[in-house]
Amino acid sequence: MRPRILHVSQTTGGVETSIILLLRHFDATRFEHHLACPPGTTLEVRARELGVRVFPVKMVRGPNPVRDVAALITLIRLIRREEYAIVHGHSAKGGFLARLAARLGGARRAFYHPRGFSYMSQRGLARAFFLRLERWAVRWTDLAVAASESERRRAIDEVRFPPSRVVRVFNSIDLTEIDGIRPTVFGTSGPVVLTAGRLAYQKNPEMFVRVATLVVRERPDARFVWVGGGFAGPLEKRIRKMIAKARLEDRVEILPWVTKQETLAAIAACEVFVLTSRFEALGNVTMEAMMLGKPAVVADADGSRDLVESETNGFVVALDEDQAMAKGILELLNDQALATRMGQAGRRRVERDFDIRRNVRLLENVYGGALADDARDVGAVTVGEIHNEV
Repeated sequence: MRPRILHVSQTTGGVETSIILLLRHFDATRFEHHLACPPGTTLEVRARELGVRVFPVKMVRGPNPVRDVAALITLIRLIRREEYAIVHGHSAKGGFLARLAARLGGARRAFYHPRGFSYMSQRGLARAFFLRLERWAVRWTDLAVAASESERRRAIDEVRFPPSRVVRVFNSIDLTEIDGIRPTVFGTSGPVVLTAGRLAYQKNPEMFVRVATLVVRERPDARFVWVGGGFAGPLEKRIRKMIAKARLEDRVEILPWVTKQETLAAIAACEVFVLTSRFEALGNVTMEAMMLGKPAVVADADGSRDLVESETNGFVVALDEDQAMAKGILELLNDQALATRMGQAGRRRVERDFDIRRNVRLLENVYGGALADDARDVGAVTVGEIHNEV
């Protein structure tokens, strides 16, 4: 009988993309994969389309003691009934509930995929509180799976995981997803500078607008596009006011959240991809831009510095260094040969390191090593051993 693995996730967006890629490419002869996620989500629908057994669990993004306890009880009962060998929690809320439920429900192993530690999106006392929760949950975690080297280092240095209990398995992309992609036709002429992602504090949209202001002074024909708005929250309203105050309504556009294929089509139409994020696990959208041969200009933060090598496949600038980012964008807009060369270097990088077909085998080897009868403990599965098995 194949060992059963339960994946638990509350969130969507980039985490959803990564989970669906894994579920699509796992070797069904090695493990039986199930999913617990909120009902009615795109994640549930897409997983069912892949033939994955899905258990709806009402989890919410923010702290909610009543709903969180109810979700925990549901997960414990599910784990006991299905006798999972491994419970694999993805992202902060799903990861916290999954690990606690795994311990209380009797799963053999509890894995945690942070995909960007959530305390990093907090400030002040809230940041300290959520960091303490992350440290508290280390005791329930057999293995943390880091999506990048930056995340691996943070798991060890800040969250205080023992190094032997952290393994790096890169977030990945499916290179076949761009087959047949037709670039979006934007309404106005001029080069497009684009980013994509949920319009949130983590993504630092204020820097995006400030940089656009600087670039447009030098290149009035440039157009800046953010794909991932449309939620009309307080932050988006404030960003739209920034755009209006800078008189950039005809140069900076916030487009609504769209499907994965539509996002790829928008990226395919841009000249330069930018990412102003304060942190990432390992940005799926940056990898997708590289897959499409686009040069990238990114803020120097976890998950971005792991992808972009300055002067090779783009530019890495200090966080909130607006002038430096504007300079990099202008250099690429004004030198097509440089932009093409850096875009090609990015494509080679994702082909080498971030292909899902390679990295899903790494993760399966992690599972296998953790469940091996002769394993001394999960920490015996080192990064080197995993890579040697691929």
